[in-house]
Amino acid sequence: MAQRPPSPGDEATPFLLRVCVKQAPFRPLDDFHSSNRASRDEFKLHVWKTNTLREVAQMLYDADPSISSPLALHAFRRISWNDRSRTYEAASIGVGVTRVPFTSISSLLSDITDKDPGNGTTATSEETADSTREADPTSPAALLGWHTLSDEIDDTAAAITLAQLDLADGDLIDCVVKPDPSLALAPKQSRPTDRNRRVSTDRYRPYRH
Repeated sequence: MAQRPPSPGDEATPFLLRVCVKQAPFRPLDDFHSSNRASRDEFKLHVWKTNTLREVAQMLYDADPSISSPLALHAFRRISWNDRSRTYEAASIGVGVTRVPFTSISSLLSDITDKDPGNGTTATSEETADSTREADPTSPAALLGWHTLSDEIDDTAAAITLAQLDLADGDLIDCVVKPDPSLALAPKQSRPTDRNRRVSTDRYRPYRH
């Protein structure tokens, strides 16, 4: 007799988690009926109950790197089937989850501004992260647009584990990804246009035998 595959109710056993992912906004619940939902949006992840939503976001990236950038915002909801109403139901489980902790990214910024001109002390990653909330438009964080993320990232939601969700057999996770808004504000590297590009004079010299 074939053994039953591991389910979310098993303890200390990895199980298969179905995750549907797309760009925001969330899809209509009717799309979860098998005849409507696009299978290409579904990923089957082998997870542990101790995995967090941030780790789920990382697993999705590992499966398809085009899904997210490090600070893209993930929103998760649980999709369950209601036998009584014969419909799918959704419950929000986490919003503002980034694949990489913001403090990890901001610590890289501290390599640029690690010295305070006033006292010569080294800034911590927490102090660098706090600086993104300041209104100084000349700070590197502001120039990179990271101040736009300070009110949207939720590290508490990112730390939620699958065990806390109390998933039942048949439940799946629906995820939508909002592109990192700071990417639109980051300075673009200018490229020379044809008008500004220097033209070599060698091409106009006569050919010598």
